[in-house]
Amino acid sequence: MAMVWGQGELFPRANKLDKLAAKALLSEYPKMRKAILNFERKASLTQQEEMLFKNLKYKVQEIDAAFELILDDDVKSILKHRYFTARKHHLTLETFGATNSTATINRRIDVGVETIAECLKLSGMI
Repeated sequence: MAMVWGQGELFPRANKLDKLAAKALLSEYPKMRKAILNFERKASLTQQEEMLFKNLKYKVQEIDAAFELILDDDVKSILKHRYFTARKHHLTLETFGATNSTATINRRIDVGVETIAECLKLSGMI
């Protein structure tokens, strides 16, 4: 039986909207990483760039921390392939399809996204 957040539950449960928000952030993750690297290479940043840099850095750190909380190595590798290296869903299915069914791959993606959503919800990002 799930406990109501605030009554002893370690992580707040992610609902459907939280998972969608997490997927959106994960889809943007590679762009955020590239933008951070680009900003770090610049000699100076405008005020707007500095604000964006700090915002993106915060988001990437929170997503990285949430990713590290995934316990299952299979879930981690599938999620890393799908979102962190910016691969399309069908390529993820092709890559992991030799050892897993499509349903298993999709379940593992869902478990990973849910874990990340719960962590990001706890941090206040979603």
